[in-house]
Amino acid sequence: MKKLFPLYYNKVSPCYSRDHLGNHGCYARNDIPRFLHLAELGRFEEAFYVLKETNPFSSGCGRFCDHPCETACNRTKFDEPVDIKAMERFISDWGYKNNLEPKKLAEENGKTVAVIGSGPAGLSAAYFLARLGYRADVYEKADRPGGLLTQGIPAFRYPRDIFEKELAFIKKAGVNIKCNENINKDKFLNLAREYDAVIVSTGAHKPVEIGIEGEKLAGVESAIPFLQKVNFDQVSDLKIKKDEKICIIGGGYSAIDVARCSTRLGANPTVVYRRTEDEMTAHSGEVADTIAEGVDYKFLRQPLKIEKTKKGLRLHVQVMKLGPVDESGRAKPFAVPGLIEKLEFDRIVLAIGDRPDLYFVGESFTVDFPRMLCPDLQDGDSEKIFITGDASMGHVDSVGMVVRVVGLAQDTVKAVREFFGEDVESDIKRDVAYYSTLNTKYFEKTGRLVEDELPVEDREANFEEIVQTVDDDMAMLMSSRCFNCGICIQCDWCYHYSDGSLMKMHKEWTPKKDEHFYEFLEDKLGDATYKSVEACPRSALTVTKEGSKLDDFRKEQYISACELFDGGCDHDH
Repeated sequence: MKKLFPLYYNKVSPCYSRDHLGNHGCYARNDIPRFLHLAELGRFEEAFYVLKETNPFSSGCGRFCDHPCETACNRTKFDEPVDIKAMERFISDWGYKNNLEPKKLAEENGKTVAVIGSGPAGLSAAYFLARLGYRADVYEKADRPGGLLTQGIPAFRYPRDIFEKELAFIKKAGVNIKCNENINKDKFLNLAREYDAVIVSTGAHKPVEIGIEGEKLAGVESAIPFLQKVNFDQVSDLKIKKDEKICIIGGGYSAIDVARCSTRLGANPTVVYRRTEDEMTAHSGEVADTIAEGVDYKFLRQPLKIEKTKKGLRLHVQVMKLGPVDESGRAKPFAVPGLIEKLEFDRIVLAIGDRPDLYFVGESFTVDFPRMLCPDLQDGDSEKIFITGDASMGHVDSVGMVVRVVGLAQDTVKAVREFFGEDVESDIKRDVAYYSTLNTKYFEKTGRLVEDELPVEDREANFEEIVQTVDDDMAMLMSSRCFNCGICIQCDWCYHYSDGSLMKMHKEWTPKKDEHFYEFLEDKLGDATYKSVEACPRSALTVTKEGSKLDDFRKEQYISACELFDGGCDHDH
C-alpha cells in the first residue's frame, strides 16, 4: 500500500475561482486572499503589486465593480462577506499616493502589437503586453483615452483624477497611446501589415434599438451620448430644465448612471424596466442609492410605443408579470392581458444596451474569441488578428462590466503570446477551498465595514465622489476578516497539533504561491501529523499518496531527523 503524506498545497478561494456551481468569483482573477493578508499585515506596497499583476484598473474596480467576489466569499455563510471592493480601492489609492512605479517582467523582445481602442480592455491588454516586453501601441479615435471609463462612468463613481493616475501607471509600464486615430478599413489593413499582431478592442458603443414605434422621435436619445456630454463637460448641450421629467428605459448600469446624473442636473428621472429590481444587471446597492437620491422606478413595465404630445412624449407600457426562469438565469416577464399604461415625460433615454461596431475589419469576419477571422486580409496578415473586451461579446447583459473585460484581456494576451511562440505556463487546476472545508471554530463573528458616504442632501447639483476611502488602520482591521481560504498564513495551528512532527521555519510570510513555512520531520510522521492537516482553519494542507505528481513538491517540505545534526544524511528525503 502506498504511504500517505501530508503537505502544504494551495487551494483556490471561491472569491477567486470559477466552478461548476455557477460561481464566477473575480473575473479579473485578483489574488484576493494574498492581497488581503498583506493588507492585514500593513504591507500595503506588496499588496498593491499583487493587485497590479492582474488589474491595471484596481482603483476603479474598487469603486464601480459589481463585486461578484463578495457574493462568492465564504464569509457570507459565516456572518457577512469581506469588504473586498473597499480594500482593493484602499490599497490601489495608497499605491498611487506613494508614487509606486510599475514593474517590468521582461526586457524588450522586439515584437509589436497594435491595440485598436483605449477602453478598459484595450488598455489592459496593452499593459499586460508592455510589462512582458512587447511594444504596445494603442489607437484611439477620440481626443482622449479611456473609452467606457471616461465616456460612460460618471465622476461621482470614478473621479477623473483617479483615472488619470491609473492611465499614468499604464503609460509608465511602456504603453504608447495615439489619440485622434479613427481606424477605417484602409488603416486596419495597414496595421495588419505593419505590426506583428493586432488586437481589436473597440468596445460596444453602438446603441441597440428597442424596436418600438416612436423611438426615433425628437426627445428620444441614447444613454451613451447622454453620459458623454455629462462626462465631457458638455452638460449645456443636454438643455435639461429644472424638474424636467426624464424616463430611462433599461435595467443596467448605464440606466442607473443616467438616472443619477439626471438628479444632479435638477431633473426628475423615472427608470422603466420590464423585470423587477432582483433581475436588474445593475447591483442592488446602486438601486437603493438612486431611490435615496430621488429616482423613481416603474418595474414590470414593457415599452410598447412612444408618441409625441403637445407637452412632450407619451410612453405606452404593457404591465408585466414574472414567469419561469429563462436562458439568462432570470425570471422571464410575461404580459398581463389588457393592462396598458400611458406615462408622460419630457424626455426619454434608451439604456437597453449597446453592441459592437466592427465595420473597419472588412466585409466579412468571424469572431472566435480570442481570435478574429478576417478573410479579407492576406493569409499572413489574417493570422495576426485578435479580439478582446466587449467587442468580442456582442449584445449581452454583461457589456460594460469593466472587471469582466480585464479578464478577457488576460485571455487574449495569453493567446497573442502563444501565437509568438511563447511557452505560457497555465494555471494549475486546484481544488476549491469551499466553506465546508474550513474550520470556522477558529474565527469570531464580526461586522462588515460601514463606509463613509457623502450625505444625500450634499449630492445635489454636483458630481463629488460619494463613497470615501478608509484609513490605514480600518483597512488593516477589515482585511483581517478574510478567512484567507486555501493558503497558509503561518497561523501555527498545524504546528501546535503536530506533536513535534513539524518544524517552524521562522521566515517572513510571502505571497508566493505554494510557499511553505513549516517542514515535516519524516521520521516522526504519525497520527498527530494528519491531525494537523484536519486542524488547518483555511484548508491549506492536503494529503497525497506516495508516487503522486506532487512527490517532488512534497520532498521540498520534508526533512529527516538526521539532517538536523552536523554531518547530514547519506540518503534522500
